[in-house]
Amino acid sequence: MSLSLRSVVVAIAFVATVTVAAAQTAQKPAALSHLEAARELVVSSGLKRSFSNVIPDLMVQLYRNFSVTRPELAKDLKAVIEGNQDEFFAWDHEIVDVAANVYVLVMNEQEIKDATAFFKSPIGKKFVEVQPTIFVNVGPVIDQWSKAISARMLERVRVEMKKKGHDF
Repeated sequence: MSLSLRSVVVAIAFVATVTVAAAQTAQKPAALSHLEAARELVVSSGLKRSFSNVIPDLMVQLYRNFSVTRPELAKDLKAVIEGNQDEFFAWDHEIVDVAANVYVLVMNEQEIKDATAFFKSPIGKKFVEVQPTIFVNVGPVIDQWSKAISARMLERVRVEMKKKGHDF
């Protein structure tokens, strides 16, 4: 899975999870200071950065999809997308707010402030700085590992099903 596609998938999964969590949690609105602290954590932890490719990727995808089906519109479509990119990029606060609200659901204000303090410390900053490198290097290994686990699981299920008299 490409890094940009992975960004879109992560964002969609995150929003879906948040929507379910919000629907399942009947809670009084968070104090403004709690929510502001959570927004700061989203930024300082690098979580906001993980969403940074979503809007540019969607703009490229929009252009590709419509310029292929309507090539005569490609020039104007590109101009319209580029002309509105400031507006599109301004929408990124929405996902920050969603993420902040999740933190508010699962962490109290002091825990959020403590986590933010870590991410603002030298080692916390280093942790955030190296995350993209970690993900780039671990991603392919995860794919290989999951395929190996899948094969081992299938073999184990086959053995157990055979014990029960089933060829699987």
